[in-house]
Amino acid sequence: MRADGLASYRLPGNLRPVHYKLDLATDLEKFDFKGSVLITLNCTKSTSSIVLHSVDLTISAGGVTVNELGPDNSVQHTFKIVDQQQAPKNDFYIVKVDKELKGGKLYQILIPFNGTLAPSLSGYYRSSYLDRASNTTRWLGVTQFEPSDARRAFPCFDEPEMKAKFSIRLAHKDGLTAVSNMPLVKTTPMENQQGWSWDEFQESVPMSTYLVAWMVSDFGNGEAPLRPNNVQFRIWARTEALEQIGFASDVGPKVLEFYEQLFDVKYPLPKQDMAAIPDFSSGAMENWGLITYRETELLYDPKKPSINNQERVAYVVAHELAHQWFGNLVTMKWWTDLWLNEGFATYVGTLGVHTVLPELGYLDEASMNYLTSVYDLDSLKSSHPISVEVGPPSEVSEIFDAISYKKGSTVIRMMHNFLGDSFKTGVSTYLKTHKFGNAEQDDLWAALTEQAHNDKVLAPELTVKQIMDSWTLQTGYPLLTVERDYKTGAAYVTQTRFLRIPPQPDEKINQTCWWFPLTFTTEANPDFNDTSPKQWLKCGEKRVALAELNVPDNQWLILNVQLTGLARVMYDSKNWALISSTLNSDRYKTIGPLNRAGLLLDAFDFAERGDLPYETALQLSAYLSRETELIPLQRGFIALNFLNSMLSRTPNYGTYKRYMMKILLPLYEKYSRLAEIPKETEQIKIHNLLSYKFCHFEIGDCKEQALKLYGEWATADLDKSNPIPFDLQSLVLCKAVKFGGESTWNKVWSRYLQSNLASEKAILLRALGCTTEVWLLNRYLEWSIDETSEIRKQDSLTIFAYVAGYDHGFFLGWDFFQRNLVKIYKYHEPRTNKVGRYLLTLASNIMFQDELDRMNALIEKNKKYFEGAKLQVKQALENAAANVKWHTNNYEQVSTLLKQ
Repeated sequence: MRADGLASYRLPGNLRPVHYKLDLATDLEKFDFKGSVLITLNCTKSTSSIVLHSVDLTISAGGVTVNELGPDNSVQHTFKIVDQQQAPKNDFYIVKVDKELKGGKLYQILIPFNGTLAPSLSGYYRSSYLDRASNTTRWLGVTQFEPSDARRAFPCFDEPEMKAKFSIRLAHKDGLTAVSNMPLVKTTPMENQQGWSWDEFQESVPMSTYLVAWMVSDFGNGEAPLRPNNVQFRIWARTEALEQIGFASDVGPKVLEFYEQLFDVKYPLPKQDMAAIPDFSSGAMENWGLITYRETELLYDPKKPSINNQERVAYVVAHELAHQWFGNLVTMKWWTDLWLNEGFATYVGTLGVHTVLPELGYLDEASMNYLTSVYDLDSLKSSHPISVEVGPPSEVSEIFDAISYKKGSTVIRMMHNFLGDSFKTGVSTYLKTHKFGNAEQDDLWAALTEQAHNDKVLAPELTVKQIMDSWTLQTGYPLLTVERDYKTGAAYVTQTRFLRIPPQPDEKINQTCWWFPLTFTTEANPDFNDTSPKQWLKCGEKRVALAELNVPDNQWLILNVQLTGLARVMYDSKNWALISSTLNSDRYKTIGPLNRAGLLLDAFDFAERGDLPYETALQLSAYLSRETELIPLQRGFIALNFLNSMLSRTPNYGTYKRYMMKILLPLYEKYSRLAEIPKETEQIKIHNLLSYKFCHFEIGDCKEQALKLYGEWATADLDKSNPIPFDLQSLVLCKAVKFGGESTWNKVWSRYLQSNLASEKAILLRALGCTTEVWLLNRYLEWSIDETSEIRKQDSLTIFAYVAGYDHGFFLGWDFFQRNLVKIYKYHEPRTNKVGRYLLTLASNIMFQDELDRMNALIEKNKKYFEGAKLQVKQALENAAANVKWHTNNYEQVSTLLKQ
């Protein structure tokens, strides 16, 4: 910690950038770039050192100049530079001058620099694609700066609070196009460089460095029809993929207009570009005015219709556009409040999809998906608070996880529910108050509290901060225990923290508590539509009676209507029996679909912990054979899937298969034909879901149908027609590769090389991991970290997950990871947290103590390679330990129950 109270990796803060003039020339033949940056600085506290960020750049020290500016921005004084040095540990470049820069005055520093366009997926990097018409490789240069890689592209003050305006000029060979955050102003020939041009862009609004973006490529673009808000909307892609931009061109402008109405704040830029990048590390990046995407997240081929792809593209587009307000217009002061960006974009993104494409039924489905992820990750002691203190860049990368995104979204959904319309108005006030600036979560709580008090939604003595701090500053979520008095009809609720491995009685962890909005309904008057809180369970209250309740002793009580609150709910054995009786009858739909799903998830997680007999959980799940709605089927199978993964490598897996066949057989008659796709959206999704289950558990002739479809696919001209429904391609091709030999593998691989559609390529890569041929799997894993193979770096981790996630690939994955740890680490540099993702994949499939011991030994022996993934290492080990504990406590009992 320095004298100014900031950690050593933070900028001193005595100089703040006001404006950057960035000139950059890109050479896509030599894979390098060179340029200069002129930064105008406001000095807030006198200093003789200018400290800024620079990584892997060569700075021409002789060309660096520092000037003092006068009132008219003319140069008043040029400083003598006495020292320049790199401080690599903190990514600093330090320039020392002979006299102090005085507080309250403006200065300029000019820095010439150059760098290499590496295939690193971070900073300013190179990507490529095969132009099929000419059979040549085409190159492009593109940026990816979040969280802290702008410093790899130009020297800068690379912290989110250091907002400034940017004037950018990009030079490139004629025939290429440059695009950046702002509209193009003019193109002029480059002096002394024939065949090159400068593209000059409008000055930007004030923004953080991580949102600066540009791309130099030979891409084409398509422009969406102008809408009333007059925002120019273009999508950029390689020419051969331009026929795949129509869906995003339609959805994007509509979502943008919806957000303008929702937030009551106009989109502040004149244009919005989106670009589909062949090599891209994450799903997408919300750069202001130039959003970049992995191809799978932006491109959609209408000739290959797919509900899954439609939902993915619509959601990712909506998520990134939400960031134009949450993150770009108002930015967190430091990465501690990353969740304000990601949690809001995740939640508001689902609202965007729901508004523009209501027929997809996306809102509830996504909410349940997020909730299930949070249930898993946040039940670990090694989870982290939503708002978490983070240190250097390596720690920042680790919190781009399900907590920041999905728990963030889940608690915002809860807050929206208890605030009602005050939520929308309060959020709008917050955005207007802090626009073009930075904020912390307390600023949002203040705006929402004021609005809620004005609207009389919250009692005067209650604040949003009081409620929400219990959700954002603490790890975990509550286990609500319901105690019924069957004589009086009353019920009482207590809370403790839910942990996958229950805490010991003396553990401090038990003291955690939350402010929880209580909703409930009864069998006599089942109302699963009213989600407004009936009362609050306050943090610190030991036991609260549910108000005005008189439930007959032969009827159930259900808490947390539509799962609007983040909690698990434990009932006594009689209430569980009453619920089970309703579910296993023709009256099961008197319980709402989200609560049916939640009951199954809770029951199996309680059984895993030993809180509930497995007999009860299995009796509940037996009802699934009569279920007709998507969400309970999806979540019910996810609840059962833990047993699948815990038994799959054991002698008793056959008994689990027979149990699943009993549930699935009654559903098979209606959905038995793989190639017969229903018309209605929810039915299509159910057909897809069940088809995977039917084939996995070898029900009916599902396998034979799949192999027959593969035979037709193998000889078809896929540009004209595909005999396999797109959303079932993964299922059919996986079966074919699993039961086929090398020739089948090669056929699927050749189709991967030929495909022009990124989402199809992803399906083919998944199928290739299904082979049971050991040598093919080993070769596939080797290719996944080989720069010269046809597999993109962005796909290497998913290929590992495909292989190691299957029973036959688990040990191969283990051996591969152990043998190649150093190579994997170096392959993914500078994203050193990626090794933690490999570890998490392996940990989720560990069953036995010797496997856990092997993992511990590997980590202990290679500590330095896991340094950038400490959080993931802890989570992997805790998950693996819970699996081992399950085997010790439950394996014999569950195996016996399944046989009955």
